[in-house]
Amino acid sequence: MFEPIYIEYTWTKELFLKASKSAYDYELKNSPKRFLGWIFIAMAQFGVVMAMKKGAGGLLILSTVFLIYWYLIRWPIRKIIIKKSFDKSPLKNHKFKITIKEDGLYFDNNKISWDEILKMVSVEDGFLLYLNRDFLYFPYSAFKNIEEKNRFKEEAKKRVSTA
Repeated sequence: MFEPIYIEYTWTKELFLKASKSAYDYELKNSPKRFLGWIFIAMAQFGVVMAMKKGAGGLLILSTVFLIYWYLIRWPIRKIIIKKSFDKSPLKNHKFKITIKEDGLYFDNNKISWDEILKMVSVEDGFLLYLNRDFLYFPYSAFKNIEEKNRFKEEAKKRVSTA
């Protein structure tokens, strides 16, 4: 018999950013999009060679702009968009009280069965539970103690694909 696990946390802007960054990093690391970065590096190298051989500085500038965007500017731009979406969200500063049972997750008069959860990912300071295009984030700090966190992790591993 599975004893229910109770977690609760407030959906703050900081937590929202942390969850979004964790999901962003995980999805980029496991996505074909990561190859775009390699293409930008190849373009930069090609741009340097062309600039040296033929004086084609335009390709060098274009590839440099792509590299700067890809590695330096992309997350800060996304962070601004995420902050704005949080400010408009109806879940802003919402206090979640979630009960985890054998047949699913219960919160705010909603139920998510284990079958609806496509995969669970352990990230640096929490769990991401993917449901189609959306995800739920359970920070480790929401669990009462490490034993409950580990019980949840084991139960989720039995019922959901883990990455």
